[in-house]
Amino acid sequence: MKNIEGTTIGRGDTQRLPIIPGTYPAHVTDLAVAEYNGNFVYNLTFKIAPEVEKIVIDKMVVEDGELVKVTDSEGNSQKINATYLSGKQFRNSGVWLTPNPEDSEKWKNRKYKHFFESLGVIFDTDESENTVLGAVEETDVRGLPCLVKIMREEYQKDGMTKHAWKVNQVYPWQNGNKLTEQELDVEVPF
Repeated sequence: MKNIEGTTIGRGDTQRLPIIPGTYPAHVTDLAVAEYNGNFVYNLTFKIAPEVEKIVIDKMVVEDGELVKVTDSEGNSQKINATYLSGKQFRNSGVWLTPNPEDSEKWKNRKYKHFFESLGVIFDTDESENTVLGAVEETDVRGLPCLVKIMREEYQKDGMTKHAWKVNQVYPWQNGNKLTEQELDVEVPF
């Protein structure tokens, strides 16, 4: 075989780029609610926003099921733009709402309140300035901007350990804009 001068390919150039844990700009695209023993679990889907192009991350590859940084010949981490994550969708692990909890169990709804307020949902308050939690509906959150922290979660299924990428936390996206229904339904061109 005859080598072609200047034509090389490194180990990180031949593999599909994996999901990298981190915090990225996103929008809420869907909300599903399920009831379980009188409680409700809220599962949201988030779509990574095109603004992710402004984020630089370590280039990684998957080796033996683990993320490994790609380095140059001097051992320095290679950096890439996170644009390839734009349009990818992730779900959260679920946020629970317990209607009418006992006084000793009111703490159960703290995460629900914090989660949805981080998205920009504004709950009413009563005359004592207590927050009155409402049942959030898809129209309340669809298109809202946020920053999502993506983590790899491990779970067991059929006796095997499996992994899923989930939104672990949401934060306010101060400069993000709410998307219209038309903008939400536009497919990413790749």
